[in-house]
Amino acid sequence: MSAGPADIAVDNPADDPADGLPESPAEDAAHPEERAAAMDTLHVLRILRKAGGSLLVQGSLHAQLIRLEWAQEKDRLLKMLMMTLLGFSSLICAMLAVGALALLLSWDTPYRIHVLVALAAMYFGTTWYCWWQFQRLSAASAQAFAATRAELEADLEMLRTSL
Repeated sequence: MSAGPADIAVDNPADDPADGLPESPAEDAAHPEERAAAMDTLHVLRILRKAGGSLLVQGSLHAQLIRLEWAQEKDRLLKMLMMTLLGFSSLICAMLAVGALALLLSWDTPYRIHVLVALAAMYFGTTWYCWWQFQRLSAASAQAFAATRAELEADLEMLRTSL
């Protein structure tokens, strides 16, 4: 006598095809939060499948925006470096000129003094200008990647409202 499907005992519960399914409507009603969570997950997956292409396009746009803002930030930092180097070189020249001016003030030649005062004023003016530019560029660091942050916040808010 051969064993039919009804005569075979299931030793491993994982092999039972009906495992995990509710036995009766009463058992199904006993876990409504699990069923709601499964439905929410399926709903989210359907939305993501439908919006997959749009999400890729949006991600691409964000990547382009980040690249643009990174290039602008690199340019700003390079300008800050150049202004710092020019400012320090002007400061060194100004200090040398002031030293030479102090030395020349003891001499009795009025033309040398005027020239050195003009050079010292020019170096101090250049140093002040570089410091002013450096401060202006440093203040712009708070605005770095502002457009990217705003776009990401808007996208997150849109996703929160749609889900």
